[in-house]
Order: sequence, then structure tokens, then C-alpha cells
Amino acid sequence: MVEMLVMLQEFQKRKASKTSARSVAFQNQKDALFADARKRVEKVVCDGYLSIEKARATILDLKAKEVSPERTLTPLKALWESQDECVQGLLHDCNGIIEDLAHRRAQEIDQASAMLEIQAVERERSRRQLIANARTCIEENLENQKVATDAKNLIKHYKALLNA
Repeated sequence: MVEMLVMLQEFQKRKASKTSARSVAFQNQKDALFADARKRVEKVVCDGYLSIEKARATILDLKAKEVSPERTLTPLKALWESQDECVQGLLHDCNGIIEDLAHRRAQEIDQASAMLEIQAVERERSRRQLIANARTCIEENLENQKVATDAKNLIKHYKALLNA
């Protein structure tokens, strides 16, 4: 049994030496990966810091160039008020002209309406005359058509007599 214990201890020593060699290699790779990752992280942090500083500078520059609404609206408000005053003055001055124009327009409409009423009688007389002329023309055309049909039948009858 002692031999077995000795063998078992030797086996564990060999196993431990193999594992320790592997562990050392693994540890070295792990340390190299961590070192590389730290370098990359430092670079990313520096790049991020530079980007943030650049963005801050851009924002400050844009804020410096920004025009306040009050500076823009104040002249526009003054212009609008002066135009409103001009329009009110024109409306006050032109009020008499607009009223005169409205009266003249009403008179023109009344005259046109009266003219239409007067011409209504003449239109009715003209319409009746046109209807009578059309009726006469239609009757003449029907008579001419009957005469033409009778002449055609007469010619057929004479031809039939001559051929018989």
C-alpha cells in the first residue's frame, strides 16, 4: 500500500508540473491580452476625450454665432407697425372713393337689370318670329319632299307603261 501511495504522489506531482507549465503559458497569454486591451482602452479614452472637447468647441462657436430672436424681431416689429399705420392712413383717405365706387357700381347694375327687362319683350317677340319661320320652312321642305316622291313614282309608272 505504501507503494501505491508513493505512485499516487508521483502521479500528482507530474500532473501538477504539466498543469503549472500550462498555467504559466496561459497566464502569459492572459497578461499580454490584458496589456493590449489596456493600451487600446487608453487610446479610445484619449480619442473620446478629444472628440468631446472638439464637440464642446463647436457648440461654443455656434452659440457665439447665434442671433437672438429679440434682435431680429425688434426691427421687424417696427416695420410692421409703420406699414400698419400706412395702410390705415390709405384706408382713411380712400374711404370716400370706395363709397363713391360702390354707388356707381350699384347704378350700373340697376341699369343693366332694367335693360334686361326691356329686352325680355323683344326677345320673346324675336323667339316667336323664329319659331314661325322655322315652322314655315319645315312645311315647305315636307311639301317639296312629297312632290319629289310623287315625281319619282310618276317616272316609274311611265317607264312601266313604256316597257309594257
